[in-house]
Parts: sequence; structure tokens; C-alpha cells
Amino acid sequence: MPVAMITGGSKGLGRALAGALAAQGWDLVLDARTAGVLEDTAREVRGRFGTRVVAVPGDVTDAAHRADLVAAAGSLGGLDLLVSNASVLGAEPLVRLDALPLEGLRRALETNVVAALGLVQEALPSLRAAEAGAVVVI
Repeated sequence: MPVAMITGGSKGLGRALAGALAAQGWDLVLDARTAGVLEDTAREVRGRFGTRVVAVPGDVTDAAHRADLVAAAGSLGGLDLLVSNASVLGAEPLVRLDALPLEGLRRALETNVVAALGLVQEALPSLRAAEAGAVVVI
């Protein structure tokens, strides 16, 4: 079975992608910051589609967590698809740029850009080893 990793995989687009890939027979590594919601999603996908799903709660801005995600994919046999869906908006509710606190922007850039690149770099050896050629979606 091919293996996909989806960050931000507990709700919204990530959860929908998890269901769609599982329906096609993909095994999954799912990530999100909220452990309970993530495990609920993993349990539902496992039960509904019968695929292997590993839930790894944590924050993608943490290098150790990114390494744990790649290790989880390795435990399923490798990594064929990486969907970097985890994100933050910065200020919530959204504000005009002239009112945006710089710390909110830093957090958004760290999560949405730096962590996404860090995960690609961490996963690159596994992605390169994928038999059918791997895909990265950011």
C-alpha cells in the first residue's frame, strides 16, 4: 500500500484528504496539534476504510516532531505522498496588515513556510526511495 502523510490532518481539508486517500487504499500518517481530535479522525478513517492510520500529535514547528512523523511513515513502509496542510493564520480573527501583530506573522511564517520546508527536508530520503516516485504538496 502507498503511504501518505498529511499535516493538519484532523479536521477540514486534511480530514477530507485523509478520507479520500484511505478510500483509494492509502495508509496514512496524520498530524495535528490537538491529540483528541486527531485520534478521533484516525479512528474514524481506520474503521471506515480499514487502512492503517498512525496519528502523531504535535507541532510541525518542532524538529523532533517532524522526525517522529517521518519515522511513523517508515514504520508503514516508507512515504509516497507528503501533504503539508498544517497552517496558522497569524491573527484570528483576521485583521488588516497595518494592525497585524508581528509575532502573529512570525508564527504564521514559521508554521506555514519554515516548518513545511523542514518537513520536506526531513522526509526527502524516504520520498526519494518511493518506488512510484513521490509527490509533495504544500
